[in-house]
Amino acid sequence: MEELDTVKKTAASKGSQYQLTGLAVVVGLLLAASIVSFWKFGSYLSPDTLSYLRIIHGFPNLLSSLSPFYPFLLAQPPLSYLPLFDKILVANLIAVGLSFWVVYKIALKAGKTFPWVLFSFGLSLLSWWSFRVLGSAHADSLFYALLVLWLYLFIWGDQRENHYFPAIAILSALLIWVKLNALFLFPFLLIWSLISRNKSWLLVALATLVSWACYQWTIPENILHFHVTQREGNGIWPALYLFYENLATWMQVTLGLIISDTLSQYIPRALAFALGVCWIGFLGVFLIFHQRKRENKLYSLLLFGSIYSLFFLTLQQWAGFREVNYRTLFPYLLVISWALWIVLIRNEKKRLLLVLAILIAGHTLIGHLLLWQRDRVASLTEAKSFHNSLLKDEISSLLTHKQVTIRTDHPEKLMLSFMDREVIPLDPAFRFVDGKNEAVSPTERKEEKEIALASVREGKEILVIFEPDSFWENVAENESLNALVEDGVLILVARNLPK
Repeated sequence: MEELDTVKKTAASKGSQYQLTGLAVVVGLLLAASIVSFWKFGSYLSPDTLSYLRIIHGFPNLLSSLSPFYPFLLAQPPLSYLPLFDKILVANLIAVGLSFWVVYKIALKAGKTFPWVLFSFGLSLLSWWSFRVLGSAHADSLFYALLVLWLYLFIWGDQRENHYFPAIAILSALLIWVKLNALFLFPFLLIWSLISRNKSWLLVALATLVSWACYQWTIPENILHFHVTQREGNGIWPALYLFYENLATWMQVTLGLIISDTLSQYIPRALAFALGVCWIGFLGVFLIFHQRKRENKLYSLLLFGSIYSLFFLTLQQWAGFREVNYRTLFPYLLVISWALWIVLIRNEKKRLLLVLAILIAGHTLIGHLLLWQRDRVASLTEAKSFHNSLLKDEISSLLTHKQVTIRTDHPEKLMLSFMDREVIPLDPAFRFVDGKNEAVSPTERKEEKEIALASVREGKEILVIFEPDSFWENVAENESLNALVEDGVLILVARNLPK
């Protein structure tokens, strides 16, 4: 019997080793793909990137929609000594490096399961949703990294150390200035102080509240103030439908952890809503009846994710917004994925862990492959390439009047090169409405083209079209306009620009 038990243990050990090797290969592939994507494209750009940089260059009014710490960081040494494009890239790399360093520190505390924790938690950082957040030239990237550090202190830190509570209090206060989503920490810390029966957490909550009060005093016209004060009451039925839509989308994003955010959108909304109600019910029951296991890391992670989701969905409901996606829910997605890995590792479900890792890696690698095949990407590399091109010089020579606006079908490519001007999208296929992209009808798109054309004729705008369609090709033949072609890009300007 003893020999049989020994044989079984040996077989189980070999099986576990094979599964760990498989997990290491999966994570290695994701790491390689992420490095290639980052090397090829650099940081992901968005309109907010331009706004953050404009804050540095004297546009404080933009703080009404953005938080100040990210541009403040970019304006401080040593980043301030770097050229524009390099400082964005270095700041991004610092955020990524900090996130992986913290995951390594977490894994060191896992003892014999060190490699499993390292690879599985690292897998979360390398997943497609995480890569798009961490790899962006945005405050989200910095917020992500600091939130990972906060979670490390909160769950794996030693509360007996003298500097523990001051450190986490300072970090909590700082997070408010990085992104106002951190306001959820205040109710979370109040609840945690009651559960843990440790009054020291009330001081951390107080530091968070004081930080918010200072923020509100310094920047009274902030994004939260806008959402709260501009809310319009639309009646009970629209409010109920908004709740239904947001909760269903929240569950779709949750399932997107495994099956991809793209595929999860095909889940019928009614089914997603029902699953969302069940998932909330499970989380509520688990958290209520397992309070005595508050020292359990799983409990802390699930409470964190639940409070963040509740806070965020409540804010969306109050503001009448529908901005529920992986970019707004990444703190929840991070802790839920970590909780999943902890459950599987503790219960020796290594094979299932590997299967889920392969599913996540599958859609993430597909995302990278599709990204590599795209001709144009809203990336730092493309923006830098344009900045050093003859096309940029040609456009600059046409901007003889300070009030002339640039309208283009690829604004992210141009915006960092013309920070002193308005760079607006030309003929967008989608419009951002109440937090979601909604398709623009063909009729509206035609009207937008006519408006843009009229502005060009009046000398108010110039058009830079990287992918001209038949409409703009016909316009280019109009004698009332100057049509220039530079490297396949169509530039339309009035014959007589204002001086």
